[in-house]
Amino acid sequence: MNIFTITQLNALIKRTLDREYLLKSFYVTGTIINAKRHSNGHFYFSLKDEESAIDVTMWSSTAMSKGLANQVNNGMLVTIKAGLNFYGKTGRLNLVVQDMQVGEKSPLQIEFEALKRELTALGYFDESHKQMIPEMATCIGLVTSKSGAVLHDILHVSGNRNPLIQFKLFSVPVQGEKAGPVIARGIYEADADPDVELIIVGRGGGSTEDLWCFNDRAVVEAIYHAKKPVISAVGHETDYTLCDYVADARGATPSHAAEMAVMPLVVLKERLAEKENYLHTYIRTMVQQKKQELSALFNRRLGMPALQFLHGQKTKLQGLSQQMESSSKKKVQEKEHQLALLAKQLDMLNPLHLMVKGYSKIEKNQKAIQSVQDVAVGDSLSLTVIDGIITTCVEEVTSDGRFTQEL
Repeated sequence: MNIFTITQLNALIKRTLDREYLLKSFYVTGTIINAKRHSNGHFYFSLKDEESAIDVTMWSSTAMSKGLANQVNNGMLVTIKAGLNFYGKTGRLNLVVQDMQVGEKSPLQIEFEALKRELTALGYFDESHKQMIPEMATCIGLVTSKSGAVLHDILHVSGNRNPLIQFKLFSVPVQGEKAGPVIARGIYEADADPDVELIIVGRGGGSTEDLWCFNDRAVVEAIYHAKKPVISAVGHETDYTLCDYVADARGATPSHAAEMAVMPLVVLKERLAEKENYLHTYIRTMVQQKKQELSALFNRRLGMPALQFLHGQKTKLQGLSQQMESSSKKKVQEKEHQLALLAKQLDMLNPLHLMVKGYSKIEKNQKAIQSVQDVAVGDSLSLTVIDGIITTCVEEVTSDGRFTQEL
């Protein structure tokens, strides 16, 4: 019994397939599903019929040369000319497109486009009906499966961006013929929850059939009538459902929807700092502006009149000061003149002047003698003359009354 290594087995399969001439170029018909376009321009999708599917690759050179770049759409029924390719390292079998002819649309594609036209005419997809996504929702409702990767991806992304955000799960099936009405009921419940501020409806990737429940009219109507904003996160970036068209915003993936719904905490802090700086600058500017306005108002209403009044009062004060100074000088001059006259009179009354003329001052016991009655024979008298004092003794007192008669 032969025992092969994986490498040997894959090499044998490849040699066997390479020898089969019919598999080098042939035609096959099927419906496109899971279509993706790589950044380098290559297309990757699957072709399926009612029972089976096979992976297909179309190189960018083929797509450009054959004008097929806009023809690869999910749900399209096509006939391709292809060769079978087996990649030995991974054991992956796929078809490589050589040419493609777009055939009839699949029944699902026809149903999808008919419902889309009807709902478009009813205004379900109008931009005017869409709501803004809140920047800082504190509680987000998740309408998805509790067992799917969507829940994990959203919670993981949100936890890294802002661990303070809360979530409420409204668990629903996300696949199957009966899933649509259940998803719609989950949306209504999330919309009615008073804590929920934003709703995310989502599931991971899948075929057109897998995602078909998100084209259910009940789901579209539930999102359309929701009072709270809804983000659709169904499938991968190339997968579009009617849920994506009616939602207020579309996330290319569930992780992208989480990024749209949850602002990073560091960004919030930066915005708060910016607003704080703005407020400080605004307040300083307004205070400076009001100061200037107040100064201008003061100058116009009070300042100039006040300055004019002060100037007039200053002028009056200077005039009064000059008058007072002139009057004071005059008074001083008058007093000086009077004082000079008094000084002259006092000088004339000075006993020294009389003494110069030969008069003297007579005192007895330091009391001035004015009458002969103030002395008696034998009294000792002091005579003050211009150059000294003479002490004498009274020998005789005679009264003639000459001067008293004149007085």
